[in-house]
Amino acid sequence: MMIYEKEYLLRVSDFDKNDDLKPSAILDMFQSVAEEHARILKIGYKELMAKDCVWVLLRTKYDVLKPVGFGTEKVIVKTWPHPQGKGDYDRDYAIYSIDGNLLIKGSSKWCIINYVTRRLAFGSKVEYPTGEDFCPIVNYQDGLKKIPDFSTDGAKVFNGFAGDSALDHNGHVNNVKYSDFILDAISLKNEKVTSFEINYLNELSLGEYSVVYVKDGDNRLIKGFSGEKESFRAVVTTI
Repeated sequence: MMIYEKEYLLRVSDFDKNDDLKPSAILDMFQSVAEEHARILKIGYKELMAKDCVWVLLRTKYDVLKPVGFGTEKVIVKTWPHPQGKGDYDRDYAIYSIDGNLLIKGSSKWCIINYVTRRLAFGSKVEYPTGEDFCPIVNYQDGLKKIPDFSTDGAKVFNGFAGDSALDHNGHVNNVKYSDFILDAISLKNEKVTSFEINYLNELSLGEYSVVYVKDGDNRLIKGFSGEKESFRAVVTTI
């Protein structure tokens, strides 16, 4: 069964001002175990770069089932891929307490692009190991759909700058950093994030960006821009 798990030692920097596990910490664990598992399956960065290709994250989402507060020392993170779709690849995640309680569930949708042209690379670019079964557990039965467009009339605007420290080895803002940009923009008080969903639309590179958001009940509907181009769209739910 193609399931990978890893134990993580949580750090002080993984928690926010309210002593809750930060979205960036959760997404970083997701990204790390996905990369490690892909490497084990021989479909990681090195293998794809040999074909002038790279993995690109399209969407990701998680839901907090049980809060993870400051003082939690360790968690276990599990991940498993699903069969290839029409040019996309779904991967699910689960974060457990050391004693086996499910704390957070999540999912992601990936594609493969040509590193040189930055265009989608269709065809058989990924070959999973033969003889290993896919895990049948699906965290979201309907999959991850596109976040629908919404009006930004009356939206609040936050302007920021993506510096060198936000970039990864692909030359654009790392997927995890977007959540920090979002949390800086919406500036929560005592609310706790119970669900986080983001769609990556266009690469965000070195330079200025802006975040606009509106509140809809317990949700913040968010758009991020680089100039006039929409870079990402997100929904953050709080209690």
